[in-house]
Amino acid sequence: MPSAEGFIKSSSGGRFVATFTVEGLSYNFVGASSSGAPPFTCNEATLTYTAMKQLSATRLFDGKLGPNTVTITLANGPVISGTLDMPINPGSSLSGSGVWSQNLNMILPDHVHEI
Repeated sequence: MPSAEGFIKSSSGGRFVATFTVEGLSYNFVGASSSGAPPFTCNEATLTYTAMKQLSATRLFDGKLGPNTVTITLANGPVISGTLDMPINPGSSLSGSGVWSQNLNMILPDHVHEI
């Protein structure tokens, strides 16, 4: 199962952005949890998925936040997970929807700067 490294940043009101580098492109999942979870940060998050086509469109999700980890499972299969930078106690459940977007600015290897 392919995976990608990235981070998750949230704000009040249950909104969050999860950003990952997948095959040299930046993918963002912007979500909102209806449970109104507290703000959190996860600077070492992992995205696991089975096919690139899963990383598109609007998706429902469920998950768990705290006390030390966050796990967000999208309805079509991908899982975003990681260790929180600061514990959240008590933990809470996450549920809502989000949308994938892709930054078309490719991250080029160091040796490819000039054309």
